[in-house]
Amino acid sequence: MGKSLHIMTTYPPFRVSWVAYACLFASGAASLVYELIWFRHLTLVFGASLYALSAVLCAFMMGLAGGAWTMGRLLARGFIKVEPEKLIRVYGLLECLIGLYALCFPFGLSLLEKLYPLILPASGQVGLTVHLLEFFLSTLLMFPATLLMGATLPLVGCWATGNQTEKVFTQVSVLYGVNTFGAVFGCLFTQFYAIRVWGVQGATWFAIALNVVVFMLCYGKARIFYAEESCPVKAETKKRKKQQDTEVSPAIGILVFAMFAYSGMASLSSEILWTRILVFPMGSTLYSFALILATFLLGIALGSLTANKLLGQSHRVLKFVGIEIAIGVFCIAILPILANLTEWTSLADQYFYSLDSSPEKIILIRSLFAFALMFLPTFGFGLLFPLASHIYSYRFEGVGKILGNTYSINTVGAVLGTILTPFVFIPLWGIRLSLYGIYAVLILFGIYVLARVREFKPATTVMMLGVVFFVLVVGKEYWVPNIETQKAGQGNFARLEVNVPADRIKLLDYKEGEHSTISVVEDKQSRARTIYLDGFSTATVSSAFSGSTYMQAMGFVPMALHPSPKRVLVIGFGTGNTLGTASLFPGAEVHGVEIDKNVLEFSKWFSQWNHDVLNRPNTKMFIQDGRAFLKWSKSTYDVIIMEPMSPLQAGVVNLYSKEFYELALSRLKEDGLLVQWLPLHLVGPEDARSITHTFDKVFPEFSVWNSFLTRIVMLVGSRKPMLLDKNHFETLMDNPQIKQLAKEMKVNSFLDFADFFITDGKHLSPFLAEAGEITDDSPLLEFSSVSLLPPLQWETDESFLNLLRPRLDQFPIVNEMRGQEQEVFEKDYAVRTAQRFSLFARRYHGPGESFFASGNYYGGLEALRVFFESHKALPVNLQDAQWHN
Repeated sequence: MGKSLHIMTTYPPFRVSWVAYACLFASGAASLVYELIWFRHLTLVFGASLYALSAVLCAFMMGLAGGAWTMGRLLARGFIKVEPEKLIRVYGLLECLIGLYALCFPFGLSLLEKLYPLILPASGQVGLTVHLLEFFLSTLLMFPATLLMGATLPLVGCWATGNQTEKVFTQVSVLYGVNTFGAVFGCLFTQFYAIRVWGVQGATWFAIALNVVVFMLCYGKARIFYAEESCPVKAETKKRKKQQDTEVSPAIGILVFAMFAYSGMASLSSEILWTRILVFPMGSTLYSFALILATFLLGIALGSLTANKLLGQSHRVLKFVGIEIAIGVFCIAILPILANLTEWTSLADQYFYSLDSSPEKIILIRSLFAFALMFLPTFGFGLLFPLASHIYSYRFEGVGKILGNTYSINTVGAVLGTILTPFVFIPLWGIRLSLYGIYAVLILFGIYVLARVREFKPATTVMMLGVVFFVLVVGKEYWVPNIETQKAGQGNFARLEVNVPADRIKLLDYKEGEHSTISVVEDKQSRARTIYLDGFSTATVSSAFSGSTYMQAMGFVPMALHPSPKRVLVIGFGTGNTLGTASLFPGAEVHGVEIDKNVLEFSKWFSQWNHDVLNRPNTKMFIQDGRAFLKWSKSTYDVIIMEPMSPLQAGVVNLYSKEFYELALSRLKEDGLLVQWLPLHLVGPEDARSITHTFDKVFPEFSVWNSFLTRIVMLVGSRKPMLLDKNHFETLMDNPQIKQLAKEMKVNSFLDFADFFITDGKHLSPFLAEAGEITDDSPLLEFSSVSLLPPLQWETDESFLNLLRPRLDQFPIVNEMRGQEQEVFEKDYAVRTAQRFSLFARRYHGPGESFFASGNYYGGLEALRVFFESHKALPVNLQDAQWHN
């Protein structure tokens, strides 16, 4: 230590220039870009299951910890010469190597994709062993780059302080803060702009460019990173002056170190738990998750950046302990406020769906939710890193080792939090009690360390801990009441719909699971039941007509279209209705894939509608990401039914991309077909065009189908044309179960079934012209304006009308139907077509309104035909004056 310090004191002191801070900002931004982008790539391999995501996150952070620890030792042992220009060039070299590795990442990913199938069980049921191997493979792939990323802070810290330990607090607070501010920028820039405009690869190139610029500056212009000062001050002088405040006993040092590791665990655990809370008022879109992560990092950045001015030069051990205790007290104190989360969510929903909302206001409101919950504790976490580094500075040889050890131990704690929170804390205690337990331990830990620092007598220490423990135990009922399942929104996070009185809703079941918060509610008036996942209405069933029709149609249409469906795959469980419908068809072996195993537990509340599907002998469930299951499964299917979550939720776009459809097509048998759920009420008109256009690009044959809800359609894709077969339909109706199912959907004849058909895909070419294509590189749906501003009813109707438009002069091809039978069928079918168009003509005062109102369907069709003929090249615009009479 003495040798290293003596060398540094022979150099004139210097002032760190803005260029150095800019480079560190760029490093932080590039690292966050890589983290977000590599997560995307790896979820396409492992899937987006909680286990896979946790494995990837842990692997990334372990690399950072390993890099910081290793660099600290390299500097302390003299493997890297501690000279200003030398350290700057090494920093530039690290950034260069990170950029080079990012260039090579696709090759490593390709190799991983070849290795991964070797560890998958033949049964397709992925267990703990596979998830551990996912962590190992993720670590292998990302470790070289994350090791280099972790190494930069100790290296730059060693340079900026001149390797003088007394400068650790003042310099590191600024360096760490600037670096974390870069991460905030990287998060927002990537998620809000770079991927949307440049695509995933473009965002990667942006990060590589940042690495290259830093490298060029470090190697070509190292002297611009600092300016020498004219009045050198011996480091030893300052060191002696602050010796008394800095040095602590070894025992206290170990306790502070352990507490800092625990706060790392607490911070990452809190981020996960806070995110699980904030998805209720903020939603589960990409924008929401980006705002949550950016707010978390912003608090840390500001805390670190202001630490030197806020905390002063004395009593830093006491201040460290005091901040830890204050964080714990604040995080427990705000827990009772979360009892109002359901009300806040309802208020946010009312504004979200109001006519006064705008994307800018929605972003502001969501940011305020995140800021109010997370900013103060994350600000405190930001104060801790420079403090911990300073407190521990007397124990290690040189600044590099100090920073390496403190950063790595905090990051290892964060890894522990990433593992424990979803797999232990939430399943055992739920969200709020987990927060309470984490911060109760932090407070007790802080009280104990405080007593040791102040050298209280053992009896006094025990008494203090006893009193605090008693208060925490007794106060638990106030701060964190037990989870209640009697009433929605009371003692739970169950969601209430906008403008639905709380006393009209009965909470049937509720669970805070490792993957999501699930609730089932029943409307006391209509008896409709809804299942919510993280506050999102996943599916609603009812005994009333149309209450479950669209889910039944999702199963019925493809199973009735295929001449002999033997192997069927349904991706997405929900209430189980679609899977249950498919399982009723004779001779069908049905596989279901659901990413959240807890959803299956709630199937019992829908057994009346899903035919107790989980207990049927011909069904088999797989708990896995839908895309990953298809990617690594060797099975082929006659029918694949896609019924995932909303297309705009983060990550769901992976089930709507061109690459996914190509994968699904490869898993279809030669005469197989795929059905894609397209909820027009959850996406914008351009989103609907993009989904349909992407589907059309992959499947040689595709058509559009619909039940009785104008807001939901089905895209049916296959290699061969799908023909309606009346004889096959009537044979199916001989089966009592199928006939009863059809009756529930008001399908009492072949004409009723044929009315599901909307159009053949080839007739949609004009409408789909110039629509965007959804790919893994360009996930357009995640950046939809609807994520910030929901579609109005007229927009949903407009999307449907443009899909319906070609049906005006189109009839489905019916196998072996000829002559008079076909004439009668086409005449009746035309009436059904007129009835569908009349809805829009009358609702929006369009062409043929008066004819439809008087019951003259043919006159109405003719008026529409004239209108469409004069607007051939243009999609229908319901707000255009030309549509109105």
